[in-house]
Amino acid sequence: MIFLKGLTFILFNALPGFLIPFGLKMLLFHPREKKWLFGKPVPLTPGLAPRYKVQLIDKLEALLSEYLHDCHSEDPASRISKWEKEAYGKAWDKLAFIDKAQILTQHMKDGLRHSLALIVFEAVKQFFRSFVPFLMERYEVEKYIDLVDEKLDLATIETYYRRYIYKYMLYFFLAVSALIGVANMLYYIIIQ
Repeated sequence: MIFLKGLTFILFNALPGFLIPFGLKMLLFHPREKKWLFGKPVPLTPGLAPRYKVQLIDKLEALLSEYLHDCHSEDPASRISKWEKEAYGKAWDKLAFIDKAQILTQHMKDGLRHSLALIVFEAVKQFFRSFVPFLMERYEVEKYIDLVDEKLDLATIETYYRRYIYKYMLYFFLAVSALIGVANMLYYIIIQ
């Protein structure tokens, strides 16, 4: 009878070994949509994967929209304006060797250095404000974002998760829990 009571330790210890991976799977993938209870949203709904999939697609669309807006904006605080100023500054610093030329006057050196740095500035400006948007339009980047949204199917991801992660995590946690249960059972039998 003591041995049968000791076997219950294995069962009680195996239960958390099953519940931890199962709970993690449920937290990641279920439910797929937001749930409401008495007019209030239920916490952790939808699951993390559906929630972050929507956030990822929204973020990609927002980044594309912001970049295209920055391309047409002359605001000095825009991201592209900062890149242009940074390119000008780096070109100015790299062209410091011009100051060592002894043939030219300081005014000519500064003018030459400014002109070459301005060429780099204009090249960067044309690249980021004209060429990159041209490529985005040419290769229809918006459609690729829609394609990512379509192909990032949560059912497929969950199938791979169950096949390659959940199964092995469940085996590991069950094995560790069962070993702890056996140790508890032996300890219980010894002290009885």
